This record gives sequence, C-alpha cells and structure tokens, in this order.
Amino acid sequence: MITVIENAKIKTKELSFQLNDNKSSNIFVQSLNYTPLIFISKVNDPSNPTINGTTIPPSDVIYIKLHNSQFIPEIELYCDDSKGVLFNDLYPFDHDTIISIFIKAQSELVMPIRMDFRVAEFETSKIDERGNLKFLIKGILDVDDLHFSNYEMRKGTSYNIIKDIAVEMGLGFASNVDNSNDDMKWINPGDTYKEFIKDVTRYSYISDESFVWTFIDFYYNLNYIDVQLELNNFMKTETHPVTNKQIENDDTENATLLYLTNNKAFNTTNQYFSKYNIDNQAFKVNLEIFYKMEATWYDKSTNTITKQYIKEFKADQEKLGSPLQELLDRNSMLYSENVNDEYFIGKVDSDNNVHKNYVLAKITNKYNLDGLEKMKMIVTLDQINFSIKRFQNLRVEIYNEKNLLSSDANKVSSLDNVNKKLSGFWFVTGINYLYKRSGGVEQEVTLMRRDLNLNYGANSDEKHDLSTKQNKK
Repeated sequence: MITVIENAKIKTKELSFQLNDNKSSNIFVQSLNYTPLIFISKVNDPSNPTINGTTIPPSDVIYIKLHNSQFIPEIELYCDDSKGVLFNDLYPFDHDTIISIFIKAQSELVMPIRMDFRVAEFETSKIDERGNLKFLIKGILDVDDLHFSNYEMRKGTSYNIIKDIAVEMGLGFASNVDNSNDDMKWINPGDTYKEFIKDVTRYSYISDESFVWTFIDFYYNLNYIDVQLELNNFMKTETHPVTNKQIENDDTENATLLYLTNNKAFNTTNQYFSKYNIDNQAFKVNLEIFYKMEATWYDKSTNTITKQYIKEFKADQEKLGSPLQELLDRNSMLYSENVNDEYFIGKVDSDNNVHKNYVLAKITNKYNLDGLEKMKMIVTLDQINFSIKRFQNLRVEIYNEKNLLSSDANKVSSLDNVNKKLSGFWFVTGINYLYKRSGGVEQEVTLMRRDLNLNYGANSDEKHDLSTKQNKK
C-alpha cells in the first residue's frame, strides 16, 4: 500500500476574490460543487504590478483537462475571454503567469485538489463569428527546482536519494517500500533534477521480484513505487465514500466497496463509467519486447561477459484467490525458440561506484513496464471519484451491454451476466480530470493488466450486494 512518508511543504498561491454581497458569495460557493475553479495570475509584472489575477468564468471555459499520466501533472485550458484581460493585462512574459486550479471533493473523507501551474504555452486561436478570440493555455507543475541542472554526486540507495531530493524541493514523498537494495554513488552530470530522478529510477533495484517507477501526484507527493508489489495488492474489501447526484447533499457519509462498473444500475454514482475503450495488443507487445529476452553485458573490472534471461513478472494467483490466464503463450515456438539473445546492455565497471544489479535493473524495469501495455482500458466516469489513485490495483466489473442488471439491482447476484474475462483487478496508470462546457465534469482513468480472468464471479468475495445505501435511498 502506498503511504505518504514525508508531507509536501510547497505552498500554493493565495487566491483572493472580490464578491459584492452574500448572494454572490453563496452562488460562488455553490458553483464549486459543479465546476473547477480556475484562476490566472501574474507574478511580479513590472508593467502593471497592481494586477493580481482573475477567475475564468465557467461560461468562458470550453474545456479544462488536468493530466496525470506522465511523470509530472500538467494542465490544459481552452477558453474564451469575455473580460478581455487574457489578451491584455494578463498576457504572459516568460515564467510569470500561473494557472491555479481547485477541484472540490464531494466527500469530507477525501482531499480536494489544489494545484498551481506555470504557463508553458499560450496560443491565441482564431476569432469566432462574434469577433471573440479563443485561447489554448498549457501549464506544467509550478516546481522550479525540477528544472534546475546540477553537477553532483550523491551516495545512498535510490530510495533515499529520491526521497532526499523530494524533501529538498518541498515535495512530499510516498512509497510502498521502506528502502531499496542499490546503494552506490549516483552521479548527476548536469541534468535537471527532473531528468536525474528519472535516471536514478531507471537503475533502481529493490529485489529480484520487483520493478520500479516514480511520478508526482496531484498532492505534490513524489511517489517511489515497487510496481510488482502493488500489482499483487488485491484489496478486496476497500471502501470509498459513494456519491449520488440524485440525492440531496447532507452531512451523512456513506461508504461502499471500491470498484468501478458499467452496470447502468449505478449510473447516478461515482462508481459508474459511461464509456470505455479496451485495447488488447498482447501479441504486438510480446513481439516488440520478445517472448524471451537474454541480456548481455561486459564487466570491465573482471573482464567477463554475463548473459542473463530477463524475468517477466506475473500476478500472484494465490493472493488473488482465483485463476488467471497470462497474456503470454508459453506453449508457442515463439516463446520457446525465438529468443532475443543479442540484447547488449553495455559495459560496466562493477568495482567503480555502481551497485551489483545496476545494468540488470535498467532492462528489468523497462521490460516489465513495457509488458504492462499488453492490455489497456480507458474508462470515463461522469462523476469524480477521488478515491481512485495512480498505481492502485482497482477492481472493475464489466457487464455485457445487452444484459445489464437494472431491475434486479437490489438483489444479491452471482454476477452471471458479468464479463468473466475482462472483469477483475486492473492497474491504474493515469488519471485525467476533464470539464467541458457542453458536458460537465468527467474523469478519465487509464487501466492496464497483463492477464485475463478465467471465471470472475465464482468466488464468494466476488459476490456482493449490488445495492448500496445510496441506491436504496
């Protein structure tokens, strides 16, 4: 389980608003239940130091997209300018304009999102039929230290090196392990801290049964993740605050099992996804990464050549408690005979600074990260679910479209009409929040897996009451 070990110290920009009366204030507060708050401001504008900034009215927003599928979060805003300030008072110089966003959580049990981004691109689009300009504004996370280059050497494990860098930058640090097994001297040859962290991650080694990835989440935490450990973390009884847009808001918090479904019985809750796209490219990926790979490297200190098969990890079926079918044909001649034994990693001096699994860690991490791409699904939720986190193993139930439970939703079901192959635990690799003027708030969740279920719904812990307190209301 991913745990925050060091809390973030970064302070976001203070936002101030001028509201004329209590009625305006109440309308403003109520609007946060339905639309993100976007505020654009300047930092130390010498031409007009009195300009603090402005909100972007929801009526001006064509769409907002908050991305978190790569190493750092980014934002994209496409909007009108009814106030006439974006093209004048707030037109950006270099590194002086900030997009602030606030997304209110629908539950007191989860944290809202509050982030600042530096404007990286400011594109003025064509004038519409009414003579109004449109603007496409893109921003990257406002943490300048990520982009400083440095020449330095740090001694320690990759876990502690990345943790120390995060703390020095004011970021938080989160992980599902307490250390790594790769103590060495890590050299930064003038790269930015962003690239240095990525490079340390490439060569990170925890054990022979792990591979590693890092990213910054929506709460300014730098996450250091043993991916295989998280892939085998099947939290079957995890709950979350359920929201239902048909119910009047009150102080009562209701919880239900955390899982997503396309069952239309749940189409008013934050468990329901209205759209999904599944891309099964198992054969394509297996050909690209080779069914079996033998890596070779030369050790200068011992004048020896080492060859070693790269291990592709799979799910622990004993922990899951139900059978899985790997998306890998081990009976094929492609697997048994077509071995890539020409993958040369390079030269290494094992007596000079690096840990003993240095070269092996790089190819193991990449090989298994690439293997996650075999099965990919993007689902779209019509309500935001803040309980979903990146690198979380999340249960998803996919029902056959022509046989969804609706009239029997308040009965305990054996899930006979669930898709028994595609349902089960999927791994969250990306989360995007999207607001569209024409369609309201959506949440896109990118999910991946390396296997398929054989008989989902057969076990007792996969049979549950499809009704929730919210649905019964």
